[in-house]
Amino acid sequence: MDTWLISFVPSALLVTVTADVYIVTMEGDPIISYQGGENGYEATAVESDEKIDTSSELVTSYARHLERKHDMILGMLFEEGSYKKLYSYKHLINGFAVHVSPEQAETLRRTPGVKSINKDWKVRRLTTHTPEFLGLPTDVWPTGGGFERAGEDIVIGFVDSGIYPHHPSFASHHRLPYGPLHHYKGKCEEDPHTKKSFCNRKIVGAQHFAEAAKAAGAFSI
Repeated sequence: MDTWLISFVPSALLVTVTADVYIVTMEGDPIISYQGGENGYEATAVESDEKIDTSSELVTSYARHLERKHDMILGMLFEEGSYKKLYSYKHLINGFAVHVSPEQAETLRRTPGVKSINKDWKVRRLTTHTPEFLGLPTDVWPTGGGFERAGEDIVIGFVDSGIYPHHPSFASHHRLPYGPLHHYKGKCEEDPHTKKSFCNRKIVGAQHFAEAAKAAGAFSI
């Protein structure tokens, strides 16, 4: 008598679960606007002419508190391994970025304490003439000290699709253009190919914020 071994894969296992990156904004104030009120956490907001000390115990303690709340709500709603939190936002907004399925996103949307949820999407660059578009050469730079002094002692931070440290706009040419920045703590990542820092004597901080692109399989370096 012949013996047959029949193997099969349940159809449910053949279904590919799609997931996207969503930005979730929570109820409750971020660091910049928190006036106090939560037990054990003093106010972190400052006057408009003051600067927040992001390294102070008040700020770091409240930041940890917000991040714990982000982790707690995800842990209560979803099984471990079914989602991936990419970032927690604590300073300007209270929220997080998370890689989840559309069904999980809808669950988050209906959860008390969630203010809004928006799907991440790609945008195309529409201009390479930003200074002119913002009116910087004719309006802002002249009133800020002119071409020679406008921007003196200011650290410029911007989000870009990528920079090349050896481009003339960013290269330091082996000299110290503006002197060391004693009070700025920049973070410099290394080029994985050359093992050299992306920073030089002009670029004082360079790092990727690419977890969303990595989760979508759209990141390359």
